[in-house]
Amino acid sequence: MAEPYVIKMPQLSDTMTEGVLVSWEKEIGEFIERGTVVATVETDKAIMDVEVFREGYLSGPQLPVDGVAAVGEPIAYLVAEAEQVEKTEASASPQPAPEAEERPKFEPAGTSKPKTKIPAMPGGATPAPHPSHTRATPYARQLAGAHAIDLAGMKGSGPDGVIVAADVVSGQGARGMTRRIFEVPGTGRPMDSMEKAIAHNMEYSLSMPLFRATVYVDPSRLVAAAKEQGSSVTVALAKAAALAVEEHPKINSVYQHEDRILEREQVDVGLAVATEGMGLVVPVLRDTSNRNLAELSASWADLVERARIKRLKPEEYSNPTFVISNMGMLGVAYFDAIPSPGTSAILAIATTGSQGMPVTITADHRIVNGADAARFLNTFKERVESPETWISGGSASPSTAKEALPLEGDWDYDVVVIGGGPGGEDCARELAEHGIKVALINDSPFPGGECLWRGCIPSKTWRAAADRIRDRAHDSHLGVGGTTPAALNWKALEATRRHVLQSRGEMALKTDKGMKIKFIQGHARFADEHHLVVDTSGNSEDPFARTQPTQPDSQGQRISFAGAVIATGAPPFIPPIPGAQEGVQAGGVLTSDTVWGLERVPERLAVIGGGAIGVEMAQIFQDFGTEVLLLEAQERLLAEVEPEVGKLLAEILNADPRLTVQSSAKVQAISGQPGAMQVAFDDSEGTSHRLEVDYVLMATGKRPNLEPLALDQAGVAIANGVIQVDAQCTTSKSHIFAVGDVIGGLMLAHTAGQQGRVAAATILGEPHAYELEKDCGVIFTRPQAAFVGLSVAQAKERGVDAAEVKMPIRIDAKAMINNETEGLIKIVADKASHRIIGVHFLADHADTLIGEAVMMVTGKMTLEQVARAIHPHPTQTELFGEMARRLLSRLRRTQRR
Repeated sequence: MAEPYVIKMPQLSDTMTEGVLVSWEKEIGEFIERGTVVATVETDKAIMDVEVFREGYLSGPQLPVDGVAAVGEPIAYLVAEAEQVEKTEASASPQPAPEAEERPKFEPAGTSKPKTKIPAMPGGATPAPHPSHTRATPYARQLAGAHAIDLAGMKGSGPDGVIVAADVVSGQGARGMTRRIFEVPGTGRPMDSMEKAIAHNMEYSLSMPLFRATVYVDPSRLVAAAKEQGSSVTVALAKAAALAVEEHPKINSVYQHEDRILEREQVDVGLAVATEGMGLVVPVLRDTSNRNLAELSASWADLVERARIKRLKPEEYSNPTFVISNMGMLGVAYFDAIPSPGTSAILAIATTGSQGMPVTITADHRIVNGADAARFLNTFKERVESPETWISGGSASPSTAKEALPLEGDWDYDVVVIGGGPGGEDCARELAEHGIKVALINDSPFPGGECLWRGCIPSKTWRAAADRIRDRAHDSHLGVGGTTPAALNWKALEATRRHVLQSRGEMALKTDKGMKIKFIQGHARFADEHHLVVDTSGNSEDPFARTQPTQPDSQGQRISFAGAVIATGAPPFIPPIPGAQEGVQAGGVLTSDTVWGLERVPERLAVIGGGAIGVEMAQIFQDFGTEVLLLEAQERLLAEVEPEVGKLLAEILNADPRLTVQSSAKVQAISGQPGAMQVAFDDSEGTSHRLEVDYVLMATGKRPNLEPLALDQAGVAIANGVIQVDAQCTTSKSHIFAVGDVIGGLMLAHTAGQQGRVAAATILGEPHAYELEKDCGVIFTRPQAAFVGLSVAQAKERGVDAAEVKMPIRIDAKAMINNETEGLIKIVADKASHRIIGVHFLADHADTLIGEAVMMVTGKMTLEQVARAIHPHPTQTELFGEMARRLLSRLRRTQRR
């Protein structure tokens, strides 16, 4: 670096013309690396960092703190050698501040003091010229230009005598202020006090830096719920908005001059009302979020009645913290409103159209940014479209308790649970613990469902054997010899698998009976909304097989109930591939139901489907010694996991010696007999192939089989092949619930279990709700893919401005010791609150690491909390703390940009 490198005042916003030096983050003479923040400057919008992208020693002449420099002017220099450093200040230096009585000040709106006479600033106004005797900030020039104020000779109160906005609106500015007055012919009447207040407030509002955002909302369920409650839709919308404001408190804050933010805890919603002779009035519903709908409706009726006869007290129409203007009843297709003084946002609600009800927020950009507004709108939308989660209570929580299910009556059982898998069994046990008389109807002689008999537990038994084989191949890494090659004893493995399943099934049944749960084997169908028929014609003593009724029209046992929970799971889905159904019937096409009948490990296997079941089974059989081809129709595997995790896992699977992954593949036909099957498919480039294998494993997902339940007899609504439920797992019939695979979403055992507990709590009148954004999953490959919460893309879809940090597993000491270095971990956090909203894994032992991640997301922990936690060494949990500290460092450096 022969010549000194000039560090210039950067242009950090599109309207910035100059900046004030706030602080130097590095000392003169200090060596500066690329990307280092050396200073902070105040722009027309915020205090922001100044980064340099050269190396060298920081040198003067250096702009002093509080010094002002135009964009592009030098503020310091970088030199190549320490000997070249100059420890001098630039010639410009801050001027002494004026005496206190000379410093112009003004009082803001949003305080208890009298209304500030802040001039309006019409949009598009031309900034006043630069004064010749000093500098003026861009905002001061814009304000002066909007009101034809001459800045010549004006005394500035900013650093170096710079003219700021306060100078323009102070007495010296007001003396030169000339309003832009538009002459209107005729003689007008004087405004009354209310009209003057509205006019002055709107004038002030125009000086706010406003922006707008819109969503479309389906209000049909809210309208119906409000009608049922005897409430006006406007009040219900106010309540929904208040609950959303509580979750996004920035909306409830307000700007105070100068440079202060008033944060308010209580949500007071003003509702604009047009009245005869008074114009627009905004009565305020105080503490809206913490009052129930009935109380709010009564208050509102009283306020409106007195507003129409001019009998409102000042405290009943002043100082709302949030305002709603609803013109939906007037046929207005779209509009936006103007926030009033003392608020940062207003919601404009228009008439429902083909896309839904347009809802537009207009917000003060000094307090609320675009992401804040988007998050608020999305939460408001959720509240309006799911009123059953809150409309009967006063809490902001989506898990507000509904009224307990009425159990009075001459019923055979208080609650009947259909299905003995994780969802049904957890629900039944939770209810039994509270003294509820419960019957559990199950199609097998033992509870456990697909998870125990045909899913999670048997597949993890096979996975454990595959892990032993895989681990032996790495023994030499630690100097252990004589353990390879490992040999699999299939009969011994199968004996272990069946023993584990049988033992757990027997234990589960013993526990259920011990809790006084009536266990009934059979297939249930609804006769009406309070009666079931239990068909026992398909009963079998074999718990490993999925059964079907042999006489589906038989009368069976008739049972009455006050409430019912549907938890019947979902069988494997067979897509319409030519030859697939015939292959299933012949036994050459296996599913997750029938693969357990294999008498030996196949030599060649085709797996169709790259979801969790497909990738797990493909790698297990690869480890067992089978040549495996995995065919996936989509571009990537595992649609449920974070995209980078899925992509990297596909590469790792493809590197296994006996496993080939073909994505974007289209299977054309399946033919042959067990032990000699043929699969015809086109690869991603359209080239046709025909492969001979022993068996085909169909792993193309699951779909609920709802027809045998006769849900129409009970009036339970279905959409897109699944039962429709709300966050409390309540169906269209308030006394019938559904959990697990029958409602779609994540078809996982722990998801069903959680939903079963949610249904039980709702029946008992306790607050609980299923939250998809806090759910998790593990795919048991090597390395394991896992997730909890949201990815960055999912967060952005929900209006959350999120950032992520990732770290490769290979840098971890424990991973290096064990030679388990493939994969990565990601943490996703909300940029604004630093709350951790997602963690994503591709790592050996992700099944244990994810436990801490679940607590981070569920407990709404922040990056700061995880960064400060003490993690034991050497463990892979240390990565959580390191990643949290890294992301915090990045966010701190960029938060003002």
